[in-house]
Amino acid sequence: MGRPGTIRSICRLGLLLALAGGSGVAVMAQSTASASIAVRIRPRAAADYDPATEVSLQGLVAGWDGGMILLRIPAGTVRVDAGNWTGAEAIPAGSAVEILAAKRQEGGRQRFLAREIRHAGGVLAVRDSQGVPLPAESMGQL
Repeated sequence: MGRPGTIRSICRLGLLLALAGGSGVAVMAQSTASASIAVRIRPRAAADYDPATEVSLQGLVAGWDGGMILLRIPAGTVRVDAGNWTGAEAIPAGSAVEILAAKRQEGGRQRFLAREIRHAGGVLAVRDSQGVPLPAESMGQL
């Protein structure tokens, strides 16, 4: 192929690699053309939410901290992530609520991610059934 480092030998090497790579792609395309695969892709925003760990939390709203509901339950006060929704005006402190949330461990601490918030005014959907956060403008009463 000539001396190493010459333009001609580099071009030939590139051509050989392109031909080898092209034939590999054709073989892969032939071998997978008849296979059918069902794939469910969850958005990255739902990666923290596991529907298998859902729990129902009942208590009184102690307050709000940004998108977190401070919920007073018999064991103490827990923080529940309400996603894109900050509804302090709709669910004021002292309101009785039931929150359907996924529970997970993060850094040695328990974390709750709300999916539905049930209160005297109705049910507020914060995430869909797979845990994907709903945009703030589309959230509403169920």
